[in-house]
Amino acid sequence: MSRITSDILATRPIERSLYVYSRELLNDRLNHLKSVFPAGTNHAVAIKSNSHPEVLAEITQQGCGLEAASYEEVLLAAQANCPFDKIVFDSPVKTVQEIESCAKNYPGMTINANCFEELNRLKGMMEVNVGIRINPLVDIESPGIYNVSHTGSKFGIPISQRSEIVQYALKMDNVSGLHIHAGSEIGSRVNHIKAISSVVQIAEEIASKGKKLEFIDIGGGISASLEGLESFFQALIAHSPEILNYQIITEYGRFVQTHCAFVISKVEYLLSRSETDIALIHVGADLFPREIYSSAPPHHDYLVINQEGQLKLGNEKKYDIGGPLCFSGDFLKRGIELPEIDAGDFIIITDAGANSLSMWSSHCSREEVEVKIL
Repeated sequence: MSRITSDILATRPIERSLYVYSRELLNDRLNHLKSVFPAGTNHAVAIKSNSHPEVLAEITQQGCGLEAASYEEVLLAAQANCPFDKIVFDSPVKTVQEIESCAKNYPGMTINANCFEELNRLKGMMEVNVGIRINPLVDIESPGIYNVSHTGSKFGIPISQRSEIVQYALKMDNVSGLHIHAGSEIGSRVNHIKAISSVVQIAEEIASKGKKLEFIDIGGGISASLEGLESFFQALIAHSPEILNYQIITEYGRFVQTHCAFVISKVEYLLSRSETDIALIHVGADLFPREIYSSAPPHHDYLVINQEGQLKLGNEKKYDIGGPLCFSGDFLKRGIELPEIDAGDFIIITDAGANSLSMWSSHCSREEVEVKIL
């Protein structure tokens, strides 16, 4: 990273901030998924985690699919030349017009229905593959705001309505799979596997009644740690080997994207107002809304480099890192120990590939951060 930042600063000034994204790291993550899961798995990467057109195009060029959480993201997937049969549409509030447009313009795509009412809208639409999203009602130990597997969730049909789910799958010719996404930042892989397995067992019940489904969509939600997914998948097939009877669809977002980008932001002012100095930079709640507004903020490391791109070390002090927005909560970190900062230095924020660029906030109407794809 130090060499990259030095090269960047040697060739161009950074007036405010620069978002740097690595295709190489993206491809490493995609290749890892391909190596772990069976051939034929559709790795439909969640667009909401990073919606930059060049990133989406790279994903499709590597033979992976795209998962859309809105109709607008369906359009982004098509613009990225994603094959229609690798587009997965998961919005919980699809309109009649959106569903009809998908059937007309993107035949072969997968639409995961969120409720029985949506399934009724999809009856007879043979141009699309329909999945039934199931809420497994299993605590997978996600932070509260990311847990969608409880009785009050707006996502999926509760598994307690199993008999109705089976009947819909049997009577609708275009239902070809089941879908589960129990939450994000999953804390218990054991419970996660139990949740997926409960959906596989419903697919097996449907098969026993005369209809073999084509796919099981296991969603995403795995945290963005550098730990691989080999042990998770091996534990899954040990617990539920029947899943190998179906095409698997994944929807990983943060796991794929988090480590692929970092941000360089200039320290415009250094304020000495109390015992802790305040370094004011050009990104905050605009680029990192989850970090500032969320009760479960993602982790980042913070580094300091000088104007030549050289990493600063030693002589650590406590700093508050403040952003540019005009409200008092716009602080990325408080009381963080960093090497001594001078105005004109740059702060590097690591692991910025997911849920940052795609969540850009227009609060204060600031120009979007500049992006460099390597």
